[in-house]
Amino acid sequence: MPLFERYIAVDWSGNNSPKYGEDSIWIGEAHRRGEAHTLLQSVNSGTRKEAIVLLEQRLTDAREHGERVLVGFDFAFGYPKGAAHLISGQHSWRGLWGTLSRLISDGPDNKSNNYEVADRLNAGFPTPGPRFWGRPAILPHVNLLTNKSGASFDVVAEKRIVESLAKGTKAIWQLHYNGAVGSQAMLGIPRLEQLRQSPRVGREVAVWPFETDFERRLTAAIVIAEIYPSLFEIDPAVQPRDRAQVEAVASGFARFDGNGLLGELLAAPADLTDEDREAVLREEGWIVGAGRTDLKPGLPSVTGNPATAAQTPKRADSVSAPVDFSTYIRDPKAIYEESFAAIRREAELDHLPEPLREPAIRMIHASGMVDLAADIVGTADLPQAVRDAISAGAPILCDCEMVRAGIIRRRLPDMTDLIVTLNAPEVPARAAELGTTRSATAVELWLPRLAGAVVVIGNAPTALFHLLEKIANGAAPPAAIIATPVGFVGAAESKAMLATHPQNVPFLTVRGRRGGSAMASAALNGIVGGLAA
Repeated sequence: MPLFERYIAVDWSGNNSPKYGEDSIWIGEAHRRGEAHTLLQSVNSGTRKEAIVLLEQRLTDAREHGERVLVGFDFAFGYPKGAAHLISGQHSWRGLWGTLSRLISDGPDNKSNNYEVADRLNAGFPTPGPRFWGRPAILPHVNLLTNKSGASFDVVAEKRIVESLAKGTKAIWQLHYNGAVGSQAMLGIPRLEQLRQSPRVGREVAVWPFETDFERRLTAAIVIAEIYPSLFEIDPAVQPRDRAQVEAVASGFARFDGNGLLGELLAAPADLTDEDREAVLREEGWIVGAGRTDLKPGLPSVTGNPATAAQTPKRADSVSAPVDFSTYIRDPKAIYEESFAAIRREAELDHLPEPLREPAIRMIHASGMVDLAADIVGTADLPQAVRDAISAGAPILCDCEMVRAGIIRRRLPDMTDLIVTLNAPEVPARAAELGTTRSATAVELWLPRLAGAVVVIGNAPTALFHLLEKIANGAAPPAAIIATPVGFVGAAESKAMLATHPQNVPFLTVRGRRGGSAMASAALNGIVGGLAA
């Protein structure tokens, strides 16, 4: 017999301002009738308050119709064993939820104090001990680390038991930078507590697995569970990906329940030890389907679903009607204006100092990634330092030809030298002699002109590493560094080193693996605008 009639999946967000579209809150919902189910129109909420009000309305409607609901959220419901006591003084998830609800302020405009709360909690943690880490560079919170190098996870683990089952999972202690999940949990748990205390539906809510003992006591009318958005395969035709994931989870739950298997998906893995099970049920929580390698959720097949079918574009094998090419914008000025207006409307730039917002917009425009804004960091004096240096005749040192090609030459004074040393004849032999890359060796050839120059690195992490090493060893520093090296090895690390470099050179970078030559040159172009005049 099926356990529920409605299934809701929520892709949560830790954004600090209202946001719609990609990387914002998406809510998918499926209704089951017998073995068949229907996927409703997904909803995109711009704020956490808006989302929780909508969910309360949906749950109230379900109960008025006598229907039971499973609601999944994609953030952690607990912290590693022992953290609840450090945060709340109680060894329980209820203590943790209650404490975070009292400490967190989360306004209707998504403005929150989560970094301040993390800073205060860190101040009270033992030393050595765990620490929340990651924050926008402009925040002054001295106890909130910019990286985890000052944290110790010997007594309290860095990750929960459930996260040890999956490769590549992020720790809940990380609040900022690429892939951070900590802010979602810190801002999500108080909203779940709000649902539990709701006079309309709170008495009918049970939190899985804490109050249900996994699948053993699924008696509540409303069950709230932690989900992994990629539990089910998604339909690549559905965009954005966040929407595709919540639709896949909601319809996947309905399909499993219709087949009598949802209880199995909500059960604990057979190899979970008694000790670990106790920690999970007392304070850590679990993720639906984690460790159940015997169950293989596939792409949910949804039939009788006009809401989805009407919105999913299908590629025709042949074109039976003429295509109208007259509607796209051709005016270059209009294209730029509309593009930049869209970025200003959709990107979260409030964390950046005002002088960095224009180059940040150019970087987003060059990459097409609005969510890049959250990872852009730098110093407010960078743009003026670049303009002053170039106006004084300083060269621009580029790590590769792609960066130089992307810089708009007509925006620069005629005297400005754009220098690339990567392909100098002596580089290969010297790289072999030094035992390093050609990109790092090319930096050696910058040294005679490095003092007061503008450095733009868009490709090679080793170039940035070598530059910082030379400066640390006494080389005269450049006037400014724009660095967006890209890749899976060294890119994130080199940029993190730049952001904490003790020489105080003005800089602009983007945290994480993303970057590229187009992004670096676009940042420079946005800064030097009218210097040629």
